[in-house]
Amino acid sequence: MKKIFSVFLRLLISLALFLVVSYKSYGQDVIVKKSGEEINAKVEQINDSDIKYHKADNQTGPLYTILKSDIFMIRYANGTKDVFGNQQTPAENKPVVSSKVSFNASDLSYARKASTLGYVLAVPIIVLGVTAGAVQGNTDVSVPVGAAATLVAGIGIPLVSSGAGKTRRITGVEGSQGMRLAAWIGYGMTIVDALTLIGIGSSGGYVPSGLTYSVAILGAASSVLMASEAKQVYNQSSELMKGVSIRPVLGTTRNLYGRVCPTIGIRMNF
Repeated sequence: MKKIFSVFLRLLISLALFLVVSYKSYGQDVIVKKSGEEINAKVEQINDSDIKYHKADNQTGPLYTILKSDIFMIRYANGTKDVFGNQQTPAENKPVVSSKVSFNASDLSYARKASTLGYVLAVPIIVLGVTAGAVQGNTDVSVPVGAAATLVAGIGIPLVSSGAGKTRRITGVEGSQGMRLAAWIGYGMTIVDALTLIGIGSSGGYVPSGLTYSVAILGAASSVLMASEAKQVYNQSSELMKGVSIRPVLGTTRNLYGRVCPTIGIRMNF
């Protein structure tokens, strides 16, 4: 009798556990996020951009909201599924950075004048430098002339860059970064070499004429490069004034695996 009662008690306990598990599983949906996380829930609403749900263990508690773009799939309690792998938020793939034409012709004049100045400066730089090299044996002449060429390049080339930079900041165009970099490198080498040669000449040392010519040519070339970059800034800004639209675009897109990836580029409308 005791053995029968023991078996019956075990069956009763097992049945009670089964009912508890079944009760907890009843009405339970599983939200599978794209990150792999699973949420046991009771889905209440599926909207265009989000899903509202209660937690499975508190179905009368707070109503939670999750974006559909973060969800890979929902497994419902009845065995059916909804897959949202390709969902996107409304903000995706839309430019969040843009530039508008909000400048006038006077703003372009900074780059135009800078370009003209850069081309003009190349003449005295090369003339003074070559003159200094030609009279290298007479330091009373070569040193002051070389110093004058260095002063013209040292002050003039940064002024050219400043004018182009002002138009770039106003209009938002890029100009030519490579040309600017090359011009600044040439400028730095010119100033360092010129000061070195002036120091050697002032102390009575010998400076080969060819070396002086080379520094003069480098300085003139740097000025021309900076002027050409300013001209590009002016041309690009002029195109904007004519109605060409250049828009930086920052957004997101999805790869083949459904992951969101940032994108950046330039959109041009003609």
